[in-house]
Amino acid sequence: MIYNVIDKKTLQVKKVFNFKYLFFASVILNAFQYMAPKVKDLQYAYVPIYVDTISLIDTTDITLDDSSIIAELVRLDCVLPNVALAQMKIETGHFTSSICKENKNIAGIRNSASAYVVGKNRGHCVYNSYRDCLRDYVRVQNKYLKNIDGKYAEAEGYVSLIKKIE
Repeated sequence: MIYNVIDKKTLQVKKVFNFKYLFFASVILNAFQYMAPKVKDLQYAYVPIYVDTISLIDTTDITLDDSSIIAELVRLDCVLPNVALAQMKIETGHFTSSICKENKNIAGIRNSASAYVVGKNRGHCVYNSYRDCLRDYVRVQNKYLKNIDGKYAEAEGYVSLIKKIE
């Protein structure tokens, strides 16, 4: 905005531009320019807190009930999942044994050279989750079933036949 101002020395009227509004506008723009990256960073500051909180809860593991275990075994292409479930119940006393709970080992696996095994406790493999134990169980099952074809069973494709029957 332009104002009329009287010059005290010459007593003449001069037109002067008022820089007050321009100054405040530049301060605000500079503040936004400075704060914009900070605000952007604030959006992401909450993500690690949220992720850390979520990672404390293992939402990927299964519950120890028949339907969850059978569903996971079927998803993993386990041969005869009902027989596997029965075996697991025998090994763990219906999922109440301390080995089952401490080691997350629901199959009674003692020795396994698997990436799923994270250690040993009281002579049994330790897993991060029940799901990892089931993955290892199916891995071991597939390993032994490969040895059946041509060695144990005379019929060609014996394992394929078993999988079709189930």
